[in-house]
Amino acid sequence: MFKVFAFLKRNVRLTHDEYRAGHIGYHSGHSRRMKGMRGYCVNVWANRDLKQALGTLHDQIVRGAPAGFLDQWDGFPCVHFDSNATWIGSSEPEKTRATAEGLAVDPDRTPDDGPYLFDEIPDSGGDFRSHHLRMDEHVMLPVERVEYKQTKLVQFFRRNPAVPENAFRAGVLTRHAPLAAKMKGLNGYIANFRDPDQEAAIRGFYPDGSWRFSAEGRAFSEAFCSLWDGANELWFDSLDAFKAARTDPDIAPEMDALERHLFEAVWLVEVDESVIVMPNRDPAPAFYYR
Repeated sequence: MFKVFAFLKRNVRLTHDEYRAGHIGYHSGHSRRMKGMRGYCVNVWANRDLKQALGTLHDQIVRGAPAGFLDQWDGFPCVHFDSNATWIGSSEPEKTRATAEGLAVDPDRTPDDGPYLFDEIPDSGGDFRSHHLRMDEHVMLPVERVEYKQTKLVQFFRRNPAVPENAFRAGVLTRHAPLAAKMKGLNGYIANFRDPDQEAAIRGFYPDGSWRFSAEGRAFSEAFCSLWDGANELWFDSLDAFKAARTDPDIAPEMDALERHLFEAVWLVEVDESVIVMPNRDPAPAFYYR
């Protein structure tokens, strides 16, 4: 499975909530039809002050959060495709619009709102700043999506430089994530490592002349990628359920010790998740399916 997080910053003319409405209300209706798509969820950072909501727990479990992190993006769609090749070919049009002549390619399938929705690069002809990053995912607890709005938290982390890369990954996958997956009330847990190749998701997907491959674009991406090495996705019924689970005396002491050992920095972002195309990691059916 080829998974991509795409961090996007809103156009300066929009408020955060206007961006949310524009992305989910219109943009996603077009982009959900990308060829070969196997999953599409849009995560927009929540308006709640998480530090205040978590109280004393916040200072216990958050360390080294980068200043102004949420100023760099408003939302990150998460998309799934079968392979890199399928991702690269996802912009190819498909016949999905029924007409009097039969099924046809929809001439309106490509949204025209990009320059107005996203942070446009001046004099770029409509290109915009973004961070499209391939993620190596590990489903530690399959997500159970209930029929009401859940609380979703994304735990960003940066490796402790004293821990070698191989030992770090092993520590996260064999010690930290299995322990976290035991938290009471957890509805899903996915561990993600950012591909160290910051161009893994854009090479072939965007044209070679894109701003993303310029010296400025690469420096822009490198600065963002230097902040974090991975992100864990957690689903709970409520923030109170997370607080109770994370302070459970059967888990908290070991979790605290592991995070101090493994992570140089670790912080939480609450996001509002909209499931546009339910992720499907099983073999693709032999017919059009969303």
